[in-house]
Amino acid sequence: MKTGLTLNLLSITLVMLLVAKYQSCLIGHASFEPNLVKEEENIPEVSDEPSVECVECFDDLKPSESSPSSDDHLNERPVIGIFTQPYNDTHDYIMASYVKFVQLAGARAVPIEWRDSDENITELVSKLNGVLYPGGSTSVRNKDGSLSDHSKKVELVTNLVKEYNEEGIHYPILAICMGFQQITQSEAPYKDTLTLREFDSANNANNVSLTEDVSESKLFEEMPDHLVEALEEENITYNHHYDGVVPDIFEKYSNLREEYHMLGVSYDEKDQEYVAVIEAKNFPIYGFQFHPEKNIYTWRTDMEIPHSRVAIEFSQFLSNFFIDEARKNFNRFDSHEEAFESRIEHIPIDFPKDGGQDIYVFEI
Repeated sequence: MKTGLTLNLLSITLVMLLVAKYQSCLIGHASFEPNLVKEEENIPEVSDEPSVECVECFDDLKPSESSPSSDDHLNERPVIGIFTQPYNDTHDYIMASYVKFVQLAGARAVPIEWRDSDENITELVSKLNGVLYPGGSTSVRNKDGSLSDHSKKVELVTNLVKEYNEEGIHYPILAICMGFQQITQSEAPYKDTLTLREFDSANNANNVSLTEDVSESKLFEEMPDHLVEALEEENITYNHHYDGVVPDIFEKYSNLREEYHMLGVSYDEKDQEYVAVIEAKNFPIYGFQFHPEKNIYTWRTDMEIPHSRVAIEFSQFLSNFFIDEARKNFNRFDSHEEAFESRIEHIPIDFPKDGGQDIYVFEI
């Protein structure tokens, strides 16, 4: 009898404990729900306008302010200026492959319109993190050896970039084909610097024979060994030019030999030697006579462009190398809106019906 009573009392006690615990849970839950509702009511509305914090992240540092000296602090939003060039009597253009080339490595592209005033170009250069001089068919110099109007604008920007570097602001230039020729012609403004219409190197793939100066090169110091080997032994560079710089001429002028490393040479279809790669000794300025952007982005069937795995990897390395150099620069636009409006995406793009290369078109 006592045992049964004891069991009943234990059962009643257990039930009372369970009820108390359940009520406690209900109370706790009731006190927690209002907090959830309160937090949800305070969630800010999503806006398309950039916040102050977003603008600050976008804009980085002004060139007049000190830039971080450690590679641990890099500009993760680099902007590259790309030169326009004449297309016809009414328009200028930029080949879309150059835009894609800088975007490949995580940069944005902004056009530098060569017809703009020196003052406007100077102002724009102060906001960029790097400059690309593209290839093309524009005259590099006049018959008397003087620079063409287009090359004078290239020279203006090159001198500005050198000044920034002398002030301690890391500022790279990448010059491709015609841009390479403009760099050498402006550095050594002599009639024989650039050999005109003598090379048979239009629409062909080449290798590059490297010189002893590669031991002094930052570009080749960072290039993987298998890419260096492929560059020397395989035809992975695409060339499309009739003009060029002869190595003997490069060595002739102190403006070139004392300021630049001649890192590699190539040979045309007539076995004539021309300078293929240069690198400034005191500035992050790099020049290629070949076209690394075409390996990845140009697919015309009438062009002998290397599309092998290693040729693509080589081009990707050059893109990443150049943009990594630009990440060390902390110039910026004055606002997010100004940078947004300066993007090349605002320029109409033309896709030629004949299968030619797509271009951004600028009305004169």
